Amino acid sequence: MARSRFLPDNFTLALLGTVTLASVLPASGVAAQALEGITVAAVALLFFLHGAKLSRDAIVAGLSHWRLHLVV
Repeated sequence: MARSRFLPDNFTLALLGTVTLASVLPASGVAAQALEGITVAAVALLFFLHGAKLSRDAIVAGLSHWRLHLVV
């Protein structure tokens, strides 16, 4: 059965459910400290893997915009 175009996809529903669950049952104590470390590692891994798939030409092209990097 086709899904209505007004209903969000499964990823969006899962994301909203996660935010709702975290709002109702926030982590605290030792669990919060462990989740903080896991979150930092996951974000670092995400950025590393995204950068690792760039081609050398894309990296050189990005570095050639030095005026933009000065502003940032």
